[in-house]
Amino acid sequence: MNKDIEEMANVLEDSLYKNQGKAILEDLNKKNVDNLSTSKEKIRKMLRDELDTYANPDGSDISEEKKEEIISLVEKNLWGYGIIDDLIQDKSISDIKLYDYDHIRVKRKGKRMDAGITFADKQAFNRFTTRLLERNHVNLGTANAVQTFTDPNQARFILRITVMSSFLTDSGKPCIAIRKIPKKKCTLEELKKLGMFKGFGHPGSEEKLINLLKQTVNSKGVLFTGKGAAGKTTLLNALIAEIPKDESIMICQENAELFDDEHPDLSCVHVVTNGADSKVSYNLGDLTRASLLMDLDRVIVGEIKGGDEAAGLSKASMTGHKCMTSVHGESCEMAVDKMADYISQATGYSIEESKRQLLGFEYVVHLHQFNVDEVCKIKGVDNEGKLELETVYTKRGRKK
Repeated sequence: MNKDIEEMANVLEDSLYKNQGKAILEDLNKKNVDNLSTSKEKIRKMLRDELDTYANPDGSDISEEKKEEIISLVEKNLWGYGIIDDLIQDKSISDIKLYDYDHIRVKRKGKRMDAGITFADKQAFNRFTTRLLERNHVNLGTANAVQTFTDPNQARFILRITVMSSFLTDSGKPCIAIRKIPKKKCTLEELKKLGMFKGFGHPGSEEKLINLLKQTVNSKGVLFTGKGAAGKTTLLNALIAEIPKDESIMICQENAELFDDEHPDLSCVHVVTNGADSKVSYNLGDLTRASLLMDLDRVIVGEIKGGDEAAGLSKASMTGHKCMTSVHGESCEMAVDKMADYISQATGYSIEESKRQLLGFEYVVHLHQFNVDEVCKIKGVDNEGKLELETVYTKRGRKK
C-alpha cells in the first residue's frame, strides 16, 4: 500500500472519529441500519469535502484518482477490514494470516501463498490491530493474550478471528488468523463442482461417493477428520441439510460455523469463555452434557479439541443419540486413535476401553486438501477386543 495514501486515509479517519463520534460510526458498521446507504453517502461527501483541502507532501494537488483511492481506503477501514478487505471479499480465499506489516499470507483454493499486499509500515499494522480489537470489543492483555472471536457482520462471510498478543510471540508482534465461513453454505452439488468428491475418475464415481455420504448421515454417527482447512466443517455443514426434518438437533460449537436455516427443529449453542473481568465460562463439554437432558435425536459438536467434549459426545452416542463431529487426523484410523486418547484423558479409561466408547459412531470420513479421500465403517470389536475399521471408500493413488 502506498504510504502517502495510507497516511492521508488515517488522518481523514481520525478526523471523522473526532467529529462524528465513535458511537455513530459503530452504528454504521451494523448491516441492519435502515438508511445505511444514505449514511454512507453522507460520510463519503464529508470525506471528499475535507480531502479537497489536502495536498500532496510536496505541496502539489492530489489527483482525482488518488482521492478515490484514499476515500476507498477510509471506507474499508470504517466498514470493512482496511487494506485486507479485498481478501475478505475474495471467494477463493478461505484463510488469511497476518504476521507483520509486510508479511501477509492467504490460503487460496487450498494452497498457501503470499497475499501480495503489505501495510505501509509497522505503525499502520499496529493501528489495524488496535481497530480490529476495538470494533469487536476484545481486550488483548497479558491475562488474556490469546483471543478467539467471531465477526458475523460481513455480507458474505462469518469471520472467525484468532489474535495472539505480542506478549506470546517470539517476534514481538501480534499474530492474526482469520478463517472465513460462507454465510451461504455450500450444497453437496456445489461441493461436487468444487472437486470435493473427485476420486477414481470413472463415470458415476462422484455420485456414488455422495450417496455414501448421505447414507452416513442416517447412520448411528459420523466422525469427520483431516488437517486444518481440509474441508471438514464445510462438508459437515452441507450434510446437516440432509438430516430428516422430523429429527430434533442441537449443534454445540466454539464459533457460529455450523448452521441450517431450513430445519424446523434445530438449535445452535456456543461456548462462553471467561475474560479477564469475568469468571463465567461454558465449554463444549458443558454444552454436550446439557444436550443429554433435552429431548434430542441428534447432537453435533463443531470440533473436538479435548477430553471433556470427546467423553461427553461419546456418552451421547452410546445412549442412542446420532452424533456428528470433527477432529484433526491424518487418516480415519488416526482420528479414532485421537478420539480415544481424548476420552482416556477425561475418564481414565485405557486406550482400548476408550475406543470401545466410539461404538456409538458408525462412519469415519477423512478429507485431504478439500477432497474426500477415505471413508471407513466402524464394524465393531475384533477377537482381541480392538475396534475394527473397514474401508468402504478410498481414493486411488493416495497412500494410507
